[in-house]
Amino acid sequence: EGEIAQKFILILYAVFLVMYIELSSGVIRFSMLDTSIRMNEVYVMGVNKITRRYHTSLAIAPVIAGVVALMTLLINLIIPAIVDIFDGSSDVASERLRESVELTSVYGVALGTAIVFLIIAIMFGVNLPLRIQQMRERNA
Repeated sequence: EGEIAQKFILILYAVFLVMYIELSSGVIRFSMLDTSIRMNEVYVMGVNKITRRYHTSLAIAPVIAGVVALMTLLINLIIPAIVDIFDGSSDVASERLRESVELTSVYGVALGTAIVFLIIAIMFGVNLPLRIQQMRERNA
């Protein structure tokens, strides 16, 4: 039980780290925009829309980071459960997988990296930036 609690604390740390990075980058972007508005370089009509985007990114990024960290750190529980589904007669294989250090360290990190690249590939596969731009143009 101590090991699982330790992993959840590590996940919480990762989420707070991502929130800190999002907050600091949001503050920097917002201060640059504020400076541009004050220097009359740019005029923004919807300040609430901009702050809503920052709030959204502050919520979405930590959730994604938490899910990826959870799957990465608990890989030695996830993979044995999948093995049990396909090979229910042999508990030896799943028990050895649960106790495997390599599964957590090597394959967990590989799985986390694969998930991140898969999310990015899906976004570019569906051409998400173009779809968002087209949706905004239709609503404007």
